[in-house]
Formats: sequence, structure tokens, C-alpha cells
Amino acid sequence: MRFFYKKAVILTVAVLTVFLLASSAARGKYRFDLSEHFVAVMLAPVESITMKVGYGFRQLGLSTSQLFTVYRDNQTLRAENEQLRRSNIDNTEILAENARLRAMLDYKKAAPQFDFVTAAIIARDPGTWTNIILINRGSNQGVAKDMPVVTPQGLVGTVVEVYGDMAKVQLLLDLRSAVGVLVQRPESRVAAIVEGDGANPLAPRMVNLARDADIIKGDKIITSGFGGIYPKGLLVGEVVEVTNEEGGLLKYAVLKPAVNFDTLEEVLVILHSREPIPTIPPVTSPDGSSPSKGVGQ
Repeated sequence: MRFFYKKAVILTVAVLTVFLLASSAARGKYRFDLSEHFVAVMLAPVESITMKVGYGFRQLGLSTSQLFTVYRDNQTLRAENEQLRRSNIDNTEILAENARLRAMLDYKKAAPQFDFVTAAIIARDPGTWTNIILINRGSNQGVAKDMPVVTPQGLVGTVVEVYGDMAKVQLLLDLRSAVGVLVQRPESRVAAIVEGDGANPLAPRMVNLARDADIIKGDKIITSGFGGIYPKGLLVGEVVEVTNEEGGLLKYAVLKPAVNFDTLEEVLVILHSREPIPTIPPVTSPDGSSPSKGVGQ
């Protein structure tokens, strides 16, 4: 009902407007101006509404365009932020690798008696009772069985199998490992063997020590060079505990390895050593029997 009422009002206004315009045209300029003023007054609200609606649509269009622009800029910033994050990770990794390789280069310069080849660890043996790593250097790079493997921190182990461009390295921690060592302290120089410990895989033991052997907590343990596999003087670890064996005349020392085996990424294989190999003078027992067996590797 209201809709028809509004239509009637609009129609009436339109008819009056036409009538007034016609009358004004017939009677003269003054009348025409009066009619024109009347029409302007009558149509002003409509024009105002039309302008407001048009302005609203223009503003809506601008707002929509601005929203799309903000969304596009936001997506661009997200992509740039992700790229910067990846770049930062890559740079951090490069810096860490450079630091490790620089340390190896410094070690090479400080040990001119050795010829090295640098190798990266490409796999690890997941077995519980063995400690084997696979490196990306083999016979094609001069690597051979029984060559020592080290880092600037100390002894890693020895090469046990060789392929063309790969080799297996048995770590110091392995139960089958046996390294001839001695106490670095000048007042001691006790010699023995370091073996892997199945009960404590990350802490090898210096075994077969006499009860009165001069070895204490904090002693540095180095390779003795006996046996010809490991050159003399490579750092093996530090004594963290000395324990007497039950019901015997021996004791053993628990070591903290010089190398952090959990974080190994690159190693050095000693291809050749100009370090003289120490020899053990033969020891003859009082009854003239054969010389006793020397300390291991």
C-alpha cells in the first residue's frame, strides 16, 4: 500500500512540474525562473540521495580495491619473509660448515707430519653393539684399511673396510676396538689399552691397569703409537673415573672421549704418517722364557 502511495506522490509531482514549466514558458521569463526554482527545491532531496548513493558505491569500490591491494602486498611480504628465513638458515649452515672446515685446515697446518684427506660422514650404523660410520672417501682417494681417522679434537677410530669412493670406519667406542694408549702426564706415562664398553657405549675404558698404576681423574690419555696403526700423541680422552676391579689386582679408568661422536660431520683420514713408530724393548723373564707380549695398538 505504501508503495502505491509513493508512486502516486511521484506522479503528482511530475505532473505539476510539467504544468508549471509549460505555464512559465507561456507567461514569461520571470514565471519560468519561479518554476525552475520550485523544481530545484522539489528535486534537491532526490539529487542528494543519488549523490550519496553514488559516493557510497565509489567508496565501496575504492575499499574493495584497497583490500585486494593489501592482500596482495601481504602475500608478497609473506613470501619475502619465508625467503629471508630460508636464506638465514642457509647462511647459518654455511657459517657452521666453514668454522668446522677452518678448524680442520688449521689442524692440518699444525700437523705437517701427517698427510690427510678430508671426508664427510654419509651414514651411521644404527646397531647397538657396533659403532660404524660410512665416509665418502675410499680407495680412489688413497684410503686403505687400518688408516687412522681423526678430527682436530682427537681420535675417531680406524678404517676397517674400503670401497671405491666410500669406506667404513670403526669408532673408538666400538666393543671390538683396541687402542694402545698412555697417560700424557710426565710423572706417570702409564701404558695400557682403551676398549669400548657395552655397558656405557659413550665412555670407553682404559683396562688392565695395575692397582698401583699412577693414573688419576683428569689425566689426558693419548695414543702410544705401539703397534703401528695409530701414530703417537693423538688425544683419546680424559679420565673421569678410576675403579678397582673386584677380586683382583687390576683396575680400569673410564674416559670421556675427546671427540663428540654425536655431532660428527666431517673427519680426517691420515693417509701417511712421518711420526716414528715407538718400539717396546723385549722383556725376558727371570727363567729365560720368551719375551712378554707388548701393549696393543
